[in-house]
Amino acid sequence: MSKSKATNIVRMDWLRNRTPTGRRSATKARRLAQYLAFGRGRLQEQMERPQRGKWLDESGQIISHENVLQWVKARGMENLFTQQFILSVKDAALTPEAFNRAMSAGGDLFPEWRLIQHEDSRHPHAHALAFGQEEIRIKSEAFRQWWLDVRAALERERQAQIERERAQKLEHSLEIQVEQTAVSNQHQAIEKPEKSHQQGWGLG
Repeated sequence: MSKSKATNIVRMDWLRNRTPTGRRSATKARRLAQYLAFGRGRLQEQMERPQRGKWLDESGQIISHENVLQWVKARGMENLFTQQFILSVKDAALTPEAFNRAMSAGGDLFPEWRLIQHEDSRHPHAHALAFGQEEIRIKSEAFRQWWLDVRAALERERQAQIERERAQKLEHSLEIQVEQTAVSNQHQAIEKPEKSHQQGWGLG
């Protein structure tokens, strides 16, 4: 499927949790989590902004940013790789929970993550962070199956959201029609006594 026809996107990137000298370090991963939550800039500038979305863990629980930073630090020191995922869809405003369910559809390849949807973006998308000891090769069969499963789940979530939005628009349209009919009936009810009164005085 070409990029122009794709209705959802799933991408992965990774970084090593090591310094140039080979020491364990979660600094890059921690900075990445900070950026995902507050955008670019120095720490003071970041903390003056509202958080860009809420963090969810793999079970769907809301997690505080401080808790996420502690998790990132611990997992970054334990694991060689930090994986970053981007999930995006077209023409549907998915919730963080919907993006999280799509991540869950991938199975056990990435059993633990923290996900944040960016609510200040023109295009609905979410970022997720995970950790592992082994480099995940994009062309591997295991990753490809995970990628296909997550994309299929995203498409289901997208279609469900589109149907909900259509139903909401239809319901809103029906409410407007009912309201307009009620107003019209009310006007007719008021006009009838006035016309009868005018005829009684020889004005009709």
